[in-house]
Amino acid sequence: TGWGSKYPPVTPAGAWELMKAHNVDVQGKHVVVVGRSPIVGHPMAHMLREAGAMVSVSHTGVDKDTFQGLVGQADVVVTCAGSPGCVQADWLKDGAEVVNIGTTFCEKADALLSDVEGDIESKAVRYSPVPGGVGPLSIPMLFRNVANAAWEQQSSSTDKWEQSPATLR
Repeated sequence: TGWGSKYPPVTPAGAWELMKAHNVDVQGKHVVVVGRSPIVGHPMAHMLREAGAMVSVSHTGVDKDTFQGLVGQADVVVTCAGSPGCVQADWLKDGAEVVNIGTTFCEKADALLSDVEGDIESKAVRYSPVPGGVGPLSIPMLFRNVANAAWEQQSSSTDKWEQSPATLR
């Protein structure tokens, strides 16, 4: 998707790649992004709009009934609030798809907690787990951005890189 930069923020890029790899169709679908941060929520909403989704952005400051209603109407819910349990699984529309980006480490529980609390499996047709869903994809997206930037810089340079690899002694 066109982010307006050749180097999209890595966490939303990872979530988007996960969605593409699992054929999560957002074209013409109602997608609710829960979270509005400039590094995850906003770029994620932008990427989804560029892909043809009808995007609503919500956050924990929204009236609970309004928030619950929005989540309950969504075909796809992308959580990235970093607020454990801000979305209750029973709010989800039957058959929704959930991309669960938001995680928070809780010292008391000694665990990584999700933005979604409850039995996601009973409502969602598919969902990304916490931990182990989107998080591990951020590093490869960072490497992709760095590699693309290096290739772009090299191809635009008039100097050719002709260094030989180091030799072992």
